[in-house]
This record gives sequence, C-alpha cells and structure tokens, in this order.
Amino acid sequence: MKSDLLLKIKDAETGADKRVATAEAEAKAIVADARRQAEAILAEGRAQADFAHQSRVEAARKAAEAEAARTVAAGQKKAADAKKRVEAGLPAAAERAVKTLEGTF
Repeated sequence: MKSDLLLKIKDAETGADKRVATAEAEAKAIVADARRQAEAILAEGRAQADFAHQSRVEAARKAAEAEAARTVAAGQKKAADAKKRVEAGLPAAAERAVKTLEGTF
C-alpha cells in the first residue's frame, strides 16, 4: 500500500513536471512571438516616421526653391531696370564728359 502510494506520488510528480515543461515551452513561444510582433510594429513606426520626415524635408526644399526663384527673378528685374537707367543716361553722361573735357583744355 505504501509503495502504491509512492508510485502515485511519483506519477503525479512526473505528470506535473511534464505540464510545467510544456507550459514553459509555450510561454517561451508566446514571448518570442510577442517580440517578433513588437519588432514589426517598431519597424513600421520607424518607416512611417522616416516617410513623414522625408515629406517635411521635401516640402521645405520645394519652398526654399520657390523662394530662391522669386529672389532671383526680383534680382534680375532690378538688374534689368538698372541697366536700362544706365543705358538711358549714357548719351547724356558722354555729352557732359565731353563738355567737361572741352572746358578744361
């Protein structure tokens, strides 16, 4: 009877050890799956953040290019206006220079 009881206890311990081992293996598998999912979520988040950053950089670049184009156009207009004023004043300046030189000789 005592040996029967010891065998039942031993069988119960063996069964419990097997269930514990199975539960530990299942827990490890769940943890590994959770890590894979977390890594995938993190990678997706990084990709979205990179895309958002790249979009902001692209928008800023376009705005800077537009501003540069406006500045260049304004500068070219001012240069053209200045050239016209200089060209318009050249004959009179030449005439004044000639009169000045004639007056000194």
